[in-house]
Amino acid sequence: MKEKSRKKLWVKRRHRVVFAVLRVILTPILWLKYRYGADRAPIKSGPCIILNNHQGTMDPFFVAKSFHFPLYFVASDDLFNLKVSPLIRWLVNPIPKSKSMADLNAVKSILRVLKEGGAVSIAPEGNRTLSGRQWEMTDAIAKLVKVSKVPLVLYNLKGGYGVDPRWGGKARRGTYYRGCVKRIVPPEEYRDMSVAELFELIKRELDVDDTALGARYKSRRRAEYIERALYMCPVCGSVGSIRSEGKYFSCTHCGTKAEYTEGLAIDPPFGGYDRIYGWYEWERKEIVNRVLAGERVQDTGILFRESVKMKKKIRLPGDTVCIDKDAICVSGEGVSARYPFDEIDAVTAVGKKKFNFYWKGKILQVKGDERFCSIKYVHIFDGVRAAAENNAPDCGRS
Repeated sequence: MKEKSRKKLWVKRRHRVVFAVLRVILTPILWLKYRYGADRAPIKSGPCIILNNHQGTMDPFFVAKSFHFPLYFVASDDLFNLKVSPLIRWLVNPIPKSKSMADLNAVKSILRVLKEGGAVSIAPEGNRTLSGRQWEMTDAIAKLVKVSKVPLVLYNLKGGYGVDPRWGGKARRGTYYRGCVKRIVPPEEYRDMSVAELFELIKRELDVDDTALGARYKSRRRAEYIERALYMCPVCGSVGSIRSEGKYFSCTHCGTKAEYTEGLAIDPPFGGYDRIYGWYEWERKEIVNRVLAGERVQDTGILFRESVKMKKKIRLPGDTVCIDKDAICVSGEGVSARYPFDEIDAVTAVGKKKFNFYWKGKILQVKGDERFCSIKYVHIFDGVRAAAENNAPDCGRS
C-alpha cells in the first residue's frame, strides 16, 4: 500500500478542497461579470475525459462550474511562465502541453491522471476561436479517447464568443451565456468505432455557432480590435488596413465601413460578408495564395522572446517580424535572424496578440501591439506547409 501511495503523485486530496472553495468564490463573480450559468453535470466523478469547445479566456472556470469534483486541465506553455505558476501547480496541478504539436509527455500525464481516478478536461481545438466557429483540430484527440477507455463527456459552451470574443478588448453584457454537458459517450459505445468515426462525433457535438442563438451582446466598443481577426480587406485586398473604433470598423485603404452589431453580424455586409467566420475563412485561403505568389507580410514594433517552460521569458534582439513563403524573419538595429519553415515544427497563436513558433527545440515568441494580428502568421505557415505537402511527389506510387 505504501508503494502504491508513493506512485500516486498527480491526484491530490487537496484538489477537491481547492475546487470546492473556488466554486463558492467564483460562482457570483462569473455571474456578475459575464452573466454565466452552468447546468450541473450528470456524471459524479472520474475517471473521465471532458472535451469542450474553446471560446474564451475563462473557459476552464466555466466548464468546472458544472462538475462537483476536481478537473485536471490541459494547459499551454504560457501558463507555466507566469509568476503565479508555482501556486497554480500546487492548487490545481494542470497538465502542460505544447500548442499545435504532438506532446508525448502530455499524453503520459493524461493517462496517469485517469489511472489515478481523476477527470481530465481538454479543449481539443487547442486555441480559442477567433472566427466564432470551430478551430481546426486533429484526430489525435480521438486516438487518445480510444486509448483511455474511460467515459467521454462532451461539453458545450454557448454565448462565450458573444460575451468575450478572443479578438476583443472588453467583455460585453449578453442575454445568453451558458455551459452544459451535450452528451456522455461510455467506452463500450465508442469501443467499436473507428478513429475517424469517433473524431467526426467529437467535432459534430462540439460545434457551436453563437450567431445562431438569437442572443444580443451589448457594448459601445463591441468592434474594438476586430483587426486581430480580420486582417485582409475583401473589397480592395489590402493587408493590415482594417481599423476599429467603438462599434464600427473600416478599411483605411478603400474607406469601406461597417458596424459589428449586437447580434454578432456585420452591417452592411463588408465585401459580401455579414458574419466574421465567412470573411475569416476567405482571408485564411487568400493570404496563402498571395504569399506563394511572392508577397511578404511584415509588422514592426514587436517584442521578441524565448519562452522557457517553468521560467521567465528571455528577451531577444529584434523589433520587426516578416514572413514569406520560405521563412519567418526577425530583424532590428544591427540584427537579422532567419528561421526557415523546414526548421520550424509549428506556429501557433497565443492569447490576443502573440504567436509562438517551435524552432530546433526552442519556443520563440513574437508579441505585438494592441492591434497586432498574430493569426495571419499561423495561416501563412500552415497554408504554405500544406501546399508543399500536397505538391510533394508520392514515392510510394508507381
